Amino acid sequence: MLKKVFSVIAAIILLATLLPYTYGGDPGSVYIGVRDSERYYHRLKNLRRNDPENAEISYKIANFYYAKDMTDKAIEEYRRTIKLDENHKQAKWFLSKCLVTKGHYEEAFWIVRDLIDKNKREPELYEQAGEILVKMGEHAASREYFNKVDELKYGKIDGSKPLVSYTYPNKGAWRKRYY
Repeated sequence: MLKKVFSVIAAIILLATLLPYTYGGDPGSVYIGVRDSERYYHRLKNLRRNDPENAEISYKIANFYYAKDMTDKAIEEYRRTIKLDENHKQAKWFLSKCLVTKGHYEEAFWIVRDLIDKNKREPELYEQAGEILVKMGEHAASREYFNKVDELKYGKIDGSKPLVSYTYPNKGAWRKRYY
C-alpha cells in the first residue's frame, strides 16, 4: 500500500516539475513552437539586421506574422521574401493565401498560376486556383481546375467512368457546388 502511495506522489511531483515544459508557448500553424514568441520575433529581427539579404529569415518573420493573424505585415514580408528569392515556392503559396483573405483575388490567382507553371503535378495548386476562381465568380473556369485536381489525385479524366467510392471526401469536396 505504501508503495502505491509513493508511486502516485512521485508521479505528481514529476508531472508538476515537467508541466511548464510541456507547452511550448504560442505555436502557430507555420512556425516552430517557442516559449516566448516575442523573444523569437526579436531574435528573427536581429538575424535579419545582420543578414538583410537572407530570404529565409524574411520568410520566417512572415510566417510569424501569419501565425499571429497579422495579415498585412505578413503580406509585406512574403513580398520581401519573393523579391529576395523569386523562386521561393512556400512564400508565394502563403502570399496567395493572405491575399485571398484580404479580397485581392486576381493577384492571388496569378501567383498561384505562376506556381502551377513551375509545378504542374501538384493538385493542391489547382485546387487553390479553383477556389479563388469560385470566389471571383468564374465558375466555368474553376470547374476546369477542379477537374484537373481529380485527374491528378484520382486518375479520373473528365467524362470518364467515375471512381467507385463509399466515402464522400474521395469524391472531391467541390462536387456539391456543381452536382
